[in-house]
Amino acid sequence: MALLKNLDDLETNGKKGDWAFLKDDTWIAIRYGESVFKGMVIIPIADKEKSNWSWNGNKEAPTLTPSILVESVPDWNEGWHGWLRNGILETA
Repeated sequence: MALLKNLDDLETNGKKGDWAFLKDDTWIAIRYGESVFKGMVIIPIADKEKSNWSWNGNKEAPTLTPSILVESVPDWNEGWHGWLRNGILETA
């Protein structure tokens, strides 16, 4: 599991468990599945009005709290529930 350069890098070279920071580190994109489009979530992490998550500020080993829930939508995404803790994606 690794930090990738940007969203394009994450989409092209990323694998399950990888992440990239976006928009001056105010958002994080996380690959939670095998599919680029059906297995990725983008979460706001810096704007307290838009985000329900707290980030530990560590780009190399990020931790988000609380857990991440991506509801499954047929033909749109895979759905997933778990955590990003110390840079490791953990499925609930």
